[in-house]
Amino acid sequence: MALLQAILEENKIRKNRIFRDRLNPLDAYDDAEILSRYRMTKHCLMDVIDIVRKDVSHETKRSHALKPEEQTFAALRYYATGSFQQVIGDILRLSHPSVSRAVKNVSNALASFAGQIIQFPTDCRKLQTVKEGFMEKFGFPNVIGCVDGSFIPIKAPPSREDVYVCRKGFHALNVQGICDSQKKITNLLVKFPGSAHDAFIWSQCGVQTFLTRNTQVGFLLGDQAYPLRPYLLTPLRDPRNPAEEAYNRQHQKTRKVIEDTFGRWKCRWLMLHKFGGAITVELTTAVKAIISTGVLHNICESKGVPLPDVYQVGAEDEGSEDITPTDRGQDVVEGEAVRASLIRAHFV
Repeated sequence: MALLQAILEENKIRKNRIFRDRLNPLDAYDDAEILSRYRMTKHCLMDVIDIVRKDVSHETKRSHALKPEEQTFAALRYYATGSFQQVIGDILRLSHPSVSRAVKNVSNALASFAGQIIQFPTDCRKLQTVKEGFMEKFGFPNVIGCVDGSFIPIKAPPSREDVYVCRKGFHALNVQGICDSQKKITNLLVKFPGSAHDAFIWSQCGVQTFLTRNTQVGFLLGDQAYPLRPYLLTPLRDPRNPAEEAYNRQHQKTRKVIEDTFGRWKCRWLMLHKFGGAITVELTTAVKAIISTGVLHNICESKGVPLPDVYQVGAEDEGSEDITPTDRGQDVVEGEAVRASLIRAHFV
């Protein structure tokens, strides 16, 4: 037996690495097929490749290192489907580890551009443009954005996994988003576990700090999960007259734009949606990947890229449960006064 084992070891042939011809989607697919698979037009896809090129290109002595184009194809296919990386590798003729590295590299690169592409308006000209957009579309004055939270399913983290279980019973991140009337994301906060309440996440947001110091710049609209403030208007719990009912109807109609924005975001990038299953990458990469899809969402909306017809995922209202105010602090009193003044001026 020992002799047989020695012979087998001596004659064992090392398995050679096999390099398959890699698929170039820009050559293999027409415009409709590119849109269906990568959620972008060819020109838009090439723009994204140019954005990440410098950050994902690395000097290497390997003869078969992935090009920026190949890394981008792999990452966007993962964002678009939420499929297993092995499956994406089989489609693109890449190894599973190569796809994993590509998703991480491209996510890091795109997330680094978030500050340039996802911007909350702070100067007078941009604020006025946003207000005019809301007024023209919805007839609600002085609105500078709508805010809400949305659960993004993730795999259970290795530590403190219990805090990531959301009220719907799955592991998630509770992501806060703010949008304008054009359904572009103007602020995206991706750091809190699924058990965190929308009101708490809002209290940790930089936009909240900005509006606290600049209460006269305009209103955000939020649902009952958010605290009433002079700059953050919520619906009335018990409208008592036609004017208050009109305010609630218009508030609901206008605020729905954030739900539609989340719906379009998740429809385009099924990695984010429960239909695509939980995000399978490690938590730090998942956060960067979510931010990256926010960047890509704004690029697509700016360029008028249509949604894929095959996936018409509706808007979702899945933020935190409503809160009942337990205090009558000065902020609440001032918020009620601002809301009452607005109702008298525009909804009577």
